This record gives sequence, C-alpha cells and structure tokens, in this order.
Amino acid sequence: MKKKNLIASLLLTVIFLASSWALGAAQAQMSIVDTANPRYETGSYELNDFILLAIRISKIILGLVGSLTLAMFIFGGQMMLVSGGSSEKVAKAKKTMVAAAIGLLIVFGSYLLIKGVMASLGLSWDGSIKKPTAMTTSSTTPQ
Repeated sequence: MKKKNLIASLLLTVIFLASSWALGAAQAQMSIVDTANPRYETGSYELNDFILLAIRISKIILGLVGSLTLAMFIFGGQMMLVSGGSSEKVAKAKKTMVAAAIGLLIVFGSYLLIKGVMASLGLSWDGSIKKPTAMTTSSTTPQ
C-alpha cells in the first residue's frame, strides 16, 4: 500500500512539475511591463499604463490559481483512487475536491468581478479603451 502511495505521489509530482514548467515557459514570453512601449524608455507613464499593468498581473494570478485548482482536483482524485475503501480517506478526498471546487468558483467570481469593473470603466480585457458607439434610433422624419 505504501508503495502505491509513493508511486502515485511521484507521478503527481512529475505532472505538477511538468505543468509548472510549461506555465513558466508561457509566462516567460509575456512580460508584465511592455518594453516595446516608447514610454518605457523615458518613464513617462500614464494612468492607462498602470491599469494595463494591473490587468496583466491579474491574468497571471488567475492563471496560477486556476492551475493550482486543477492540481488539487488531481490530488483529490488520486487520494480517492488509492483510498482502498477507507471511509476516512474517501471523506478526506471528497473534502479536498469540494475545496478545489469552491476555489474554482472563487476564481471565476473574481474574473467576472474584474471584467465587470473594467466594463464599467470602459476598458476591455486587453487594456484598450472601448469607444462608445452612437446609438441609432428609428425615428420617423417628415419627408
């Protein structure tokens, strides 16, 4: 039984490290500060640049928390598989998976909250300003 737990834990560790490496490689290509921006050289940033920085940081945080939630789902499933029918271990695995589901709901809720605040400020998810469009009304004009 201990050998199965050791193998399962080792496999879970390898999967987690591989996903962390892939996430790190993807994040390495995206910098928090846009070095291609001409304001980077002079340091003359505006408020929109700081909002864009906050958006990029929130994307990174939400991605990391989502990855950790997936790892907890995998860990809870692994605990359930190797529980051997023990009711205590099954209950612990269920608690882990319920906690991961609650964490996922919190992540989605924070994403929706950030998107809602940004939409109310007139910003899109990439930090650009949404231009209001002219509303067209159908009115009858005398001819």
